[in-house]
Amino acid sequence: MKIIIKIFLLSFLLTSCTNNVKKSDLKESIKTQLSIKEPKVLSDTLVNSMGAYFFNDGKDNILLNWTEEIDTSRIFILKYRKFNKKTKQFGETITVLPSKGMQSHHESMAKIAINKDGIMYAVFRVENKNSKRRFAGDIYFSISKDSGKTWSKRKKLVTDKSSKSQSFFDIALLSDGELGISWLDSRKLIKDKDGSALYFAKSSGDQGFIEEKPIAGPTCQCCRTDIFVDSSDRINIAFRNLSDNSIRDMYRVVSEDVGKTFSEPKIMGKDNWKIDGCPHTGPSLADNGKDISVVWFTGADSGTGIFFKNLYDEEPVYEMKKLISNVGSHPQMTALPNGNFFIVYEEFYKVKMTFLSNIVLQIVDARGKEIKRKIISKSNSINDHAVITTIENNALTVAWVNKENKKTKIEYTIVNY
Repeated sequence: MKIIIKIFLLSFLLTSCTNNVKKSDLKESIKTQLSIKEPKVLSDTLVNSMGAYFFNDGKDNILLNWTEEIDTSRIFILKYRKFNKKTKQFGETITVLPSKGMQSHHESMAKIAINKDGIMYAVFRVENKNSKRRFAGDIYFSISKDSGKTWSKRKKLVTDKSSKSQSFFDIALLSDGELGISWLDSRKLIKDKDGSALYFAKSSGDQGFIEEKPIAGPTCQCCRTDIFVDSSDRINIAFRNLSDNSIRDMYRVVSEDVGKTFSEPKIMGKDNWKIDGCPHTGPSLADNGKDISVVWFTGADSGTGIFFKNLYDEEPVYEMKKLISNVGSHPQMTALPNGNFFIVYEEFYKVKMTFLSNIVLQIVDARGKEIKRKIISKSNSINDHAVITTIENNALTVAWVNKENKKTKIEYTIVNY
């Protein structure tokens, strides 16, 4: 928590010193062809909601799920809605009942995904109250074979009792139609003394996850992983590595055989961020059909903020990274086939004695050059942890957490480009 507060204060100080002009001129100075709908609320406004996540299979299935409180009881449950491409609206809210009692978390958010046969997997984390480890928890999953009408009893992802905790997971549809999952696990590799290990497994129809294996370590214990299948059908898993002297920079492993084997970890952004704590902010990968790129946050002395890097030059020049925002945090990214990348994140600012935050949409080309930049959340409010996905070639949808009247809710908007 102390580290999160420090990152927040650092971002605010930089905002006050260097970004006031940019923020005040943001809407007026940049002419844009973007058409942005008025934000709408998806979740119950009487209780707290958080942890928005999009699943998109590139065909007919776009799901938005989130964690919602039950009757202001601080007990949470997983809910989701399906997006209708024709009406540009989300359908009815569906509740995943086996998730009752799950943890709520902005970065280690629950996720729902669908395999090639229409089998749905809901993946979520439950606190392990019997463990002596701080923040210990177990990843569970539940399966639906009837489009979410009914769900199986929840099962543990990891049955090995030597695993004391799993967290910060991600899930993606693989080229063979199954689902791949990555996560951080307390079972360290033999060579490692600190941190966690990065693990991978894949679904097998409606039988759960199989072929569990460690693929990298040591990793920072509390930053979200990102599993992403690129246009060449390779599995890319991005994570924050932990090296000597508590250096925590972004790395990637790649599989070209649908998860059977993975490459050795390679650094993506050379920040040299030395921090004795947990940043709670992970990377995001995207592919425009030609280039795969990554976006991430760092608090390094070499440069603080959100950075973008096209991975075409990963081998020869590590330092070819572009600053996206020196005051932004928690970036997420997608890309359209037109060659541009779309990044969303929050930026903090202060009005009198009140801290507020905007959701910013920034469009960059394949080399990170800014094309457009626009605030998409309502003014004079608190907004954070945005997620983004494509609807079609000229449209996207963005969802985030908005806080008003001491309650957090999930809002979304449609962006036509």
